[in-house]
Amino acid sequence: MNVPLAPSATRSLTEERPTLERFRELRDRTDDPLSPAGAKSIIRELKAVGGNLRAVRRALTGRESGPELWSVIAALPREETLRRIDGAL
Repeated sequence: MNVPLAPSATRSLTEERPTLERFRELRDRTDDPLSPAGAKSIIRELKAVGGNLRAVRRALTGRESGPELWSVIAALPREETLRRIDGAL
């Protein structure tokens, strides 16, 4: 049985989608494993365009808070990162 998303969840996904899509593009183009400097570069790029970093954190960890986001990005293998982002999209 499929349960429809609440209007707020749909609106949230609509607002988060551009950030998640851009993050996916950036991570897909980087080497694996990703260096801390590479992860920080992705964060800077997202911040420069007004990206929703909470959306990225939620997609990667399922949580609102935790370790520095760059460290999460650097720790996860590229394929796992992309799988999680695709799941959120």
